[in-house]
Amino acid sequence: MISWNKKLLTAATDGNLRDVELCVKNGASLECTDDDGARALHHAAENGQIEVAKWLIGHGCSPWVKTRKDQTPYGLVTIKSNDSKEKKRKKKIVKDFLETTMIATPEDNFHMLNRLTGEGTYESYEMRCMVTGQFAVGKSTLVKLLVGDSIPEGRHPTDGISLLEGRCGIDIETKQWILIDPETYDPRDVVYQKVLMTPEERDASNPTDQLEKSQTSRDCPYINKNDNLNNPDVLLQQSQAMSLTPPSDDISNIYPAALSMSPQTSIPLPLAKQLLNTKMEPKITKGDIRRKMENLLESGKYRMKVGRLIFWDFGGQYVYYTTHQTFMTYRALFLVVFDGSKGLHEQVSGVFCFPGQHMTPAVFLQHWVNCILTYCKAVHAGIPKILFVATHKDKIPREIIETQRESLYVGIEELFNDHEGRSHLVLEQRIFINATDKSDPEIEVLKKTITDLTFEHPCWGERMPNFCVPLELEIAELVTEGQQILSLTEVEELNAISTMSVLSYEQLISFLHFQHSLGKIVYFDTPQLRDYVIIKPLLLVEVMRSFVTDVAFWPKDGSIRNTFEMMSGSGIIQRKALYLIWEQEQFEKILPYKQFIFDILIHLDILSEQRRYDTHTGSRLQVENFFVPCMLTQRNETDFMTHECTPEKAISIAFVFKGTIIPPAFPNRLIGACLSMWTTKIYKGRKLMFSGFIGLSFDKVHDIVVCVEGNKILLYIVHKTSNGLIVPDIATGIKECMFNTLERISEFYKSTVNGSPSSHTLPFHIEYGCSRLGCYITEETALTTDEWICDKHKIVHTREMWNVWNQDQTKEQCEDNCPGLQEGALNQTPSDIELQRLVSRCDDTTIRELAIYLGMSFQECEDVRCDYDQIMMVRLKIMVNWRDKYKGRFGDIEKALINMKLTTHILCQAKRIRKGQYDISEENMDLIPTDEILDELAQVIGVVSFQLGIELGLSITSLDNIRYNNGRNLVAQCKEILFKWREDQRVRPTIAVLVHALVNVGRGTQCLEEILKDIGAYSTRGNTESFSSEEIEPKDFT
Repeated sequence: MISWNKKLLTAATDGNLRDVELCVKNGASLECTDDDGARALHHAAENGQIEVAKWLIGHGCSPWVKTRKDQTPYGLVTIKSNDSKEKKRKKKIVKDFLETTMIATPEDNFHMLNRLTGEGTYESYEMRCMVTGQFAVGKSTLVKLLVGDSIPEGRHPTDGISLLEGRCGIDIETKQWILIDPETYDPRDVVYQKVLMTPEERDASNPTDQLEKSQTSRDCPYINKNDNLNNPDVLLQQSQAMSLTPPSDDISNIYPAALSMSPQTSIPLPLAKQLLNTKMEPKITKGDIRRKMENLLESGKYRMKVGRLIFWDFGGQYVYYTTHQTFMTYRALFLVVFDGSKGLHEQVSGVFCFPGQHMTPAVFLQHWVNCILTYCKAVHAGIPKILFVATHKDKIPREIIETQRESLYVGIEELFNDHEGRSHLVLEQRIFINATDKSDPEIEVLKKTITDLTFEHPCWGERMPNFCVPLELEIAELVTEGQQILSLTEVEELNAISTMSVLSYEQLISFLHFQHSLGKIVYFDTPQLRDYVIIKPLLLVEVMRSFVTDVAFWPKDGSIRNTFEMMSGSGIIQRKALYLIWEQEQFEKILPYKQFIFDILIHLDILSEQRRYDTHTGSRLQVENFFVPCMLTQRNETDFMTHECTPEKAISIAFVFKGTIIPPAFPNRLIGACLSMWTTKIYKGRKLMFSGFIGLSFDKVHDIVVCVEGNKILLYIVHKTSNGLIVPDIATGIKECMFNTLERISEFYKSTVNGSPSSHTLPFHIEYGCSRLGCYITEETALTTDEWICDKHKIVHTREMWNVWNQDQTKEQCEDNCPGLQEGALNQTPSDIELQRLVSRCDDTTIRELAIYLGMSFQECEDVRCDYDQIMMVRLKIMVNWRDKYKGRFGDIEKALINMKLTTHILCQAKRIRKGQYDISEENMDLIPTDEILDELAQVIGVVSFQLGIELGLSITSLDNIRYNNGRNLVAQCKEILFKWREDQRVRPTIAVLVHALVNVGRGTQCLEEILKDIGAYSTRGNTESFSSEEIEPKDFT
């Protein structure tokens, strides 16, 4: 008998609210899951059941709950191209509802964890100050000045990201900056000091001493080596600021914050060493500290004294713009630095970062603002804050400094006057500094501004669960010993060490998600990555800059230099070349975990796989080549866009991003995704793969171009001969594929560091291109306006022109307003596939009469009947013979249909692609079918094998030869057809192609689905001969 829990999941899937209520009334748990970890809310959301979804949310179900594949209910709502209009509408309603719900109730791992353990909390004061901006504007110098370092002479560019931690903090009570002598900093201090100060202990100290220390600290913000060295309690009180390992809050790096000290002297030995040396052991041992820590955790009386500032210095070179977003978070304050000695619109010579843009300081400012607001999860209104800082004041004559300041900041206000992220911008402070002069009074203005913005930030003083601390401390011990990655098993063992509380497995995974959301660790709960945890996130910075780096940091010569030069020209790096880079001393710690690191880089789309397959079995082989989009600097210098992607052959839409600059990670990740779906176009012997540009082969007559211009990602679909012949279903499918991919990219970057998918408004919208490919109209306006005259060409466009992008792929009949085939299509010779789709919609008598109207004789039709024993083959061969004999065109068929008083829209349907339902995973759809799959499929195809061969692109001559060679053996015929198709690799022969062919010949996909379930999509057989999807050379345009 089916349990009430299973009935609940079924009722949620079907949208039967009454049954849902009945199941719950009879004891069904709202927390019950299926085999994939999906709960009732997942089932309701995935199937567009809004009433059930609302009921479940109203009865306490969390919109943030995840399946075993780390998917929220929102993430499961996928609007597919083959969904009906009604299903798409229902899914959109559910998706909008969940988005609104998630925004109203942000994921709160902290409260979830608190409920799990019942422990107390403490207030955490820590802030990341992320310094961004154009290259060579003085960011690194400014950071050094703020932390009290000496300022180096000359320019020293930053390779990737530089991080200064444990160098300064802010007194919680006085708001004074406290600088830490780097010689006294030891990350191990945090292991014993995080929770050792309570209000009672502070009050028990001598009030006079406390006052004197506080007063002294305002003028002398360094630790004095002579103060209280022999008093462990005071020493413990002097170290309440925490410092984290990048990219965030790792407690292993808490520094000893000063309360009163001399700027000339500092503690000669790290505090942890002093506490644990021989002299100190009788007074306070490691065990004593741990026991005291546990007692204070249980009491919930811990309070931090000094908050910490951690400065992130982001390299400004373009090559880093695809890696920086991995570390951006709303839990930070952002400084956007620019050269105040130049005009905002003064062109930066010799720099071409963004396609279609002349580089100016204003462009860089817009880029950084857009990137920050795009990549940072929207949790609190107006957060994160973005502060502009102008540098190089020393290059401006003193008498015009104020005039220049006014000009710069008035220009910034105008630049962002209508920007929707204006509430994030700090425009009232007009800071203009000389970063080479420590005595510049505006340095103090900058510090005060940073302090004020820090105290206004919702994450400053955020309550954290005490129960996290014991396991954090165990991890911190390993970080101080040089450990950077732990296996999940090792984390479980650390958890078991705690004498205070041991988390269950589910609680432990929640802990890892929580720590990841804070940036203290890196943990991705996906099948490929969940077995390891990066406990020192700075490792990711090192990994990325090992091969994503500016030319200034390349080796002067040698094989590694050659690797970087190859990446610059082709965007490709070989696995063995990356291993060679990691064998260098500064990166050797990566090597033991190289496969895990590879998987993370692929997950983050820093690398894209260049997949290889066995030519005999179709099995995927180990990837040896990787595409690194951000390292590809070569521009498109071919004539493809002027000779092939022309108004006569192409149609276009644009994904228009807010602002004037697209964050580079978007097009780079989109290009990487395109490479996994289609084959790179070869044009005049060159791959069409350049910086911000890629050409792809969809099939033998359709090509795709994706390129970046300004704030647009342009999508072109190019037909071999005429844009009037572009199949609407193909255009619609490609558009939806691109839209969904960009949507996933947007959601992905919001969740990469924050730890959960973010509900948010998409940062782009769609516009349709005019017939000359130069003007664009928004999709909303285009679909609601009967006529539109483009600005540049003054050409009238009707609403029907956009139907090619918006075909209802589940509806075979034309819309009422369909104008039929246009002149270009009517002048085209129909292909074998189009003729097959035409005859499949007609009966035997209609085809015979049509052939006679077209000039064929009755006897010619009868002769074909004698040659073929299957009626569908007879119909097709009659039309093929007519086409070949009379050079027939679609226009001839249209005239004959009119004379026969039949609808001409049957010709539209001949150009349609049927969409069917199928139950095959996206991962399997991308695979090439193995020998075993094709062998099994050949057994069940039956009499439609000839039609299947046509749909798969084989010529009728080839099919006739196969039929002749195999006689009446249908299985042998089908097997040869399938294997011959797989060998023709101009378009990658995937299971997806096979699925669409089966649907279009009316066979359906159930037979293939059952085969995949029985034997799987992968094969263990085969030899080492292989091909790469990037090595297939499709025919050039003719």
